[in-house]
Amino acid sequence: MAQDDLESWKKLRSLRKKAKGKNKKKFLDKLRPLISDWRGRLPNLPDIFPTKEIDWLLTEAARSMKYDEAKLFIEFVARSGYKVKPRVSKNGKQLSRRTTPLHHMFQRDDFIFRSNWDVVADSLFDIYDGTDVNYTDKSGLTYFHVACWFGRTDVVKKFLELGQDPDLICPREKSSPLHWAMQRRNKEVAELLLRAGADPNTVDECGMAPLNIICENHGDVDLARMLFELSDEKYRVQVNHFDEFENTPLHIALNYYHTETARFLLKMGANPNLADGDNGNNGLHHVCKMGEGNNGLADMIFSNDDYKPLQINAQNDKGNTPLHLAVKRGTANLVEVLLRHGADSNATNNKGMTPLHLLCKKYEDPSLLNLFLGINDQLGREVLIDVLDNSGTTPLAWALASHNIRSAEVLLRLGADTSLGTPLNRICYYGDRWVELFFEVIDGKNQVVDINARDNDGYTPLHVAVCCGNRNSMELLLRRGVDPNLVNNSGMTALHLICRRNIDDDLAERFFTVNDEVGQQVLVDARDNRRNTPLHLALARGHRNLVKSLLRRGALAGEPLHVICRRDQDDGFAKMYFEINAELDRPVQVDARDELGRTPLQLALTSLLPDAIDALLANGAALPSVFPPTVDDFRQRFNHDEYNKNYVKLRIASGILVVIECLDKHGYEIDPTIALKIMKLFADFGLYEKSTSLEKYWYDDKKFASKSKETMVMPSLSLYDLIQLSPKEAAKRVVPAYYFKFACSMKWGKFTKEHGEACAVHMCEKLSRRFFIGWALECFMELTHYRLPVLCCDMIIEDLNNQDLYNICLAAAGRSL
Repeated sequence: MAQDDLESWKKLRSLRKKAKGKNKKKFLDKLRPLISDWRGRLPNLPDIFPTKEIDWLLTEAARSMKYDEAKLFIEFVARSGYKVKPRVSKNGKQLSRRTTPLHHMFQRDDFIFRSNWDVVADSLFDIYDGTDVNYTDKSGLTYFHVACWFGRTDVVKKFLELGQDPDLICPREKSSPLHWAMQRRNKEVAELLLRAGADPNTVDECGMAPLNIICENHGDVDLARMLFELSDEKYRVQVNHFDEFENTPLHIALNYYHTETARFLLKMGANPNLADGDNGNNGLHHVCKMGEGNNGLADMIFSNDDYKPLQINAQNDKGNTPLHLAVKRGTANLVEVLLRHGADSNATNNKGMTPLHLLCKKYEDPSLLNLFLGINDQLGREVLIDVLDNSGTTPLAWALASHNIRSAEVLLRLGADTSLGTPLNRICYYGDRWVELFFEVIDGKNQVVDINARDNDGYTPLHVAVCCGNRNSMELLLRRGVDPNLVNNSGMTALHLICRRNIDDDLAERFFTVNDEVGQQVLVDARDNRRNTPLHLALARGHRNLVKSLLRRGALAGEPLHVICRRDQDDGFAKMYFEINAELDRPVQVDARDELGRTPLQLALTSLLPDAIDALLANGAALPSVFPPTVDDFRQRFNHDEYNKNYVKLRIASGILVVIECLDKHGYEIDPTIALKIMKLFADFGLYEKSTSLEKYWYDDKKFASKSKETMVMPSLSLYDLIQLSPKEAAKRVVPAYYFKFACSMKWGKFTKEHGEACAVHMCEKLSRRFFIGWALECFMELTHYRLPVLCCDMIIEDLNNQDLYNICLAAAGRSL
C-alpha cells in the first residue's frame, strides 16, 4: 500500500473514531476537505464505517447538502466501489419498502434543484446497482419512477424486462413515468416506456397528458413525433385533449411560441377552432397573439381542409376576433392573411371597438392603417370609418385622443365625419399646420364643421388653440367666424385663458387685432365662475404687457387695484396702473372697498408692498387709520404652510420697517403707541434674538460659512460679512430696504432649517436695531427721570438687545398709564 494511501486512510479512521452522534455536523465539515484532497487509492468504506453510517451520510448528502458538496461525497462513495446490499425478510425475501437517497433527492422541494442533479443521481444508481428490488418509499414513489425522471435508461429497461407496469402512477403528483420522461426530455426512456405499452393519454392531477407536457415544457417536436409513431400500434394519441384548464396541446404550444410543434400538431389533426378555457381564444387567436413570431402558422391553418369552415371571426371572452388581436400586435402579414380569407373588418368586441378603432388608437404611423384600408378596398369591402364604440367614440376621435395625428389625417382624407365628437378641438392641440390641413381637407370635400363645438370640459377649438399658444390656428379660427366670447365649464373666455398662461407674449395683442379686423367685439370684462376678469388673471400672473393692453382696451378700474395689492411681488404694477388710467383720463377709486370692506391700501400694508403703498398714497389714498396690521392679518395673508418659514418672518420684520419709511414720507406719524405695537409684533413672531450666544451656527459649521459667503445681502456685503458686523455698524451700512429685498429673493433654500432660523432671527435683530434704540432712548430717559445725560443713556442701552429695549418701552408705557 502506497504512503499516500496509508496517510489518507489513517486520517479517515481517526476522524471516524472522534465522531459522535451529536457532532455529526462537525464530522461532515471535516470530512469534506479530506475527501476533496484525497491522495492515493480509495478505501473499502465498510472497513471504516458501519453500513448504517454510510447510508446516513448518503441520505444527508441527497437530502440537504448543496450540489457541490453532495456531488463530492456521493461520487467518492461510488468510486470507492461501495454497493448497497438489499434488505431481506426473515424468510429470505428481498424487502421493497425502503426510502433511498435517490428518493430523498427527488423529493427535494425545488423543482429546478432536482432537475439539475443527473450526474449525482447517476452515482447513486451505481451505488444501488445489482438489485432487482423496486424500492418504494411510504408515499408510493418507486425506484422505477426516479429512474424515469433522471433518465437512467438501463435501470428503466431492467425493471420493464422484469414486468414492471409502464403506467405505474406516482401517488404524489398522479403522474405516470411517461409524464416524467416527457417533461425531462428523456427520449430513450420515453421510447422504452412506449414500446412497453405505456398509455400516451394518461393524465396527471392537472389533467395534462404527455402531449400537453411536451408542449408546455420544451416543445420538442421530435419527442412529440415519437409519441404518435410509437402509440399507433395500441393507442391513438388524443391530439385535442383538454387539460384541467381547458387548454389543448395546440393552445399550449402556441402560447409558448413552440411553432414547429404547433405545425406538427396541425398536421396530426389538431383542431384550430377549439377555444381555450382561459380567455376563449381558439388556435387562430393564439397565432395572432404571437405576432411576427407566428412563422407562417396562419397560412398553414387556412390550408388545412380538415376543419373547414374555419371560424375566422370567432370571438374570445373579450369579444376580440383574430383580426382584433393581429391589429393589436401590429402584425401586417397576419392582418393581410386574415382579410384575404374573409375576416370581418367591422366586427366589434365587447367594448364596441372595431379593428379600425384599435388601429387608430394604437398607432401613430399609418402604415398598418393604410394596408388595412387598401386591402379592403381591393376586395371591395366597406370599412365603417365613422362607427361609434360603446363610449360613443369614433376611430377619428381615438386617433386624435391618442396623439396619432397622422392616422387621423388618413381618416380625414377618407371623409371621416367631422360632426361626430369634437375632432377640431383635438386637432388644435397639435399645432398650426394640422389645423390648416384640417380646413383644407374639409373644404375640399365641402364638409361642414362646428367651429364652436365644445368638448366635455366646455372648451371650444379657440380655447384649445390659445391655451397651446398656437397663434396661427387662433387667427384661422377667428377669421372663419369662431365666437371669441364663448366660455368653458369654468366660465372662462378665450381671453381669460390667454391671461392665465405663463407667458406674457403678444398673443393677446394678436387676438385683439384679428377680432378688430373681422368686426368681432371682445368682452374684456367678462367674469368667470370665480368672478375674475381677464385683467385679474393677468395681474395675478404678473403679465405687465398684457395688463397694459387690457387697460388700454377698456378693462374696468377699481377692483383690479385690490388684486395688485394682494400680490406677492412689489414690482411697480400699482404705479403702472395709475399711469395708464391717467393717460386714458379715467378716474380710479383709490379707496374702494372689496367684499370684505378692505381698501387697496389696507391690502398693500398687510402684503408689505412699499412701492404699491407709495403709489396709492401719491394718488390720493387716505392714510391708514390703523397701523400696523395685526398678527391675525398676517396669518390670513400668508398661508399656513409658509407662515412659519424663515423668509416670511424676515419679510414681515423688514417689510414693516420699509413701510414705516414710506408712510413717513407721506406725512404719517408713528407715535409711541404704534411703535409699541410694532415691537409687540416682533415678540409675537418670535423675532427677538435670545440672550444666549448663537455664534456656533456660523462659526462652528464650515458648510454654513461657505454658503453664507456666497449669499449676498447687498452688492457689496455677503450674509457672512453681515453676521460679523456689530449691530451699530450693521445699522449704518444696511438699510431695511436691503433686508426686505433679500427676504423676497428666496435665497433660503440652501440652508438647513436650524441655520435658517438662526439667521432670520439674527438679521431681524440687526435690521430693527435703529428703530428700537430710537424709541427706547426716550423711554429710558423718562424712566430715569432725566437725571442722566443723553450721551450716558445712549451708552447704557447701546449694549442691550431688542428684547431688553422692548421691555424698557413697556415699562415706560406702564408708568405713563
